[in-house]
Amino acid sequence: MNFDKKILKLLRKFGYAIKGLRTSIKEEKSLVIHLIIAFLTLIAGMILQLNTISWAIIIVVIAIVISSELINTTIENLVDMVSFKFNFNAKKIKDVAAASTLILAICAIIVAFLIFIPRIIEFANFGYGYNGWN
Repeated sequence: MNFDKKILKLLRKFGYAIKGLRTSIKEEKSLVIHLIIAFLTLIAGMILQLNTISWAIIIVVIAIVISSELINTTIENLVDMVSFKFNFNAKKIKDVAAASTLILAICAIIVAFLIFIPRIIEFANFGYGYNGWN
């Protein structure tokens, strides 16, 4: 396989991934909610002028939560594909997959509080009188 075909194959794979993301955004309200919260978090980070380590943590946490939601969507679609009628085990699988995303979302909120609260306090005091955790 020559170099041009390898690049074309790689670009096609990116295209499939983008198509999957677009489909998920159209079909999954919870993913849209996570994306909106992620966008607002990034805006807040810019306003509060986060340091490099805080940015790295925020970006990784956002990626983990969004990826978890995509995996949850995949699991739900697979279960729906193989289980045509109500099945208690199918429900259990979907509930556990959703629980993993919930746990990650809760952890993301905790991380956001740990990063943003000291910066908000510092901004409220105009940078004076608070040393924070940063």
